Amino acid sequence: MIVPNRIPLTRRLRVAVLMGGTSSEREVSLVSGRMIAEALDSDCYDVTAIDTRDLLSLSGAAAGQLPAADDVAPANILSTHAVPLSSRAPSAGPPELGGRGAQDPAAQTERPDVVFIALHGKGGEDGTVQGLLELLGLPYTGSGVLASALAMDKVMSKRVFKAAGIPVIDAIFVTRAKLAGCSEEEFRQASLREVEAALGFPVFVKPNAGGSTCGCSLVSGADDLYRAVQEALEFDEIALIEKYVRGVEITIGVVDFVDEPVTALPVIEIVPKGEYYDYESKYSAGGSEHIIPARLPERLLKQAQQIAVQCHELLGCRAVSRTDIIVSNDELFVLEVNTIPGMTPTSLLPQAAEYAGISFPQLLDRIIHASIHS
Repeated sequence: MIVPNRIPLTRRLRVAVLMGGTSSEREVSLVSGRMIAEALDSDCYDVTAIDTRDLLSLSGAAAGQLPAADDVAPANILSTHAVPLSSRAPSAGPPELGGRGAQDPAAQTERPDVVFIALHGKGGEDGTVQGLLELLGLPYTGSGVLASALAMDKVMSKRVFKAAGIPVIDAIFVTRAKLAGCSEEEFRQASLREVEAALGFPVFVKPNAGGSTCGCSLVSGADDLYRAVQEALEFDEIALIEKYVRGVEITIGVVDFVDEPVTALPVIEIVPKGEYYDYESKYSAGGSEHIIPARLPERLLKQAQQIAVQCHELLGCRAVSRTDIIVSNDELFVLEVNTIPGMTPTSLLPQAAEYAGISFPQLLDRIIHASIHS
């Protein structure tokens, strides 16, 4: 059991929640952001919700209307398109943010004490927004630039894990340039030889840097491989072709808070309604069953927790992470590490934390605490 704690405050902290963005996981991010913004204690926090898509749209003619860079203080950059959240009467805010919160001019000029990153996918989990916040000197939640980039890049994280002796699934990868350089028939013949020699069918095809199973396909034979790779390459420059391992999918959250040991949360077993844990299984009500603790022998549960902590520390993650693992014939294989786990009603990390005795508001408190004092 982890004892919840509180951040000692002399005033309410100003928290900017970054959500939305432009990745394929935008809708999931908006739900995560809403949940975070709503759950933060209004006695402790002044919360501002920011859809980063609005910030990124400031280009071309719109950018020309902005003051010159020398005239804009870094403290104000994140407040350009802010939507403050408060307990006052709701105003007609943007529909995607629920219309909650009245515009407060003061909130748009004050520098946030901490930025809570609720972005998923590219531009959120890959180290880019973390780098921006580093340049602005703003504390932010979650992992830093390097850990975020490594975890997001499945090819690179596989290499890191394999070098450390952590079991991963065998894979090959295909770039956009390679696919563009040959016909469908040439690719089919070449890939058939390569895949059958290295992996065998079936295989699982997915974007190298992506999440929420967007662009993923389970491929049973060579005839469907070209289409699956094309689909994956719509989401990233590299498509990963993995040997398909059938087994029990589990996930393990890891918490890394101030003055506390790095701790693995209870193991969750994921039972999707479909053939694998796809987008609908993850985010639709009833799309999957989450069993805590997972129905595995105690030794495998402990091994999975040890591997999750090892992955967290090896990548250099901070505050929280979630490691997805497949268990096949008592063997454990790491699928990926998530540095910004989802915070939706069906998300896994909040469920595991609650099972361990940490409520959602307490979890957010401690993530913020870790970000400020790390």
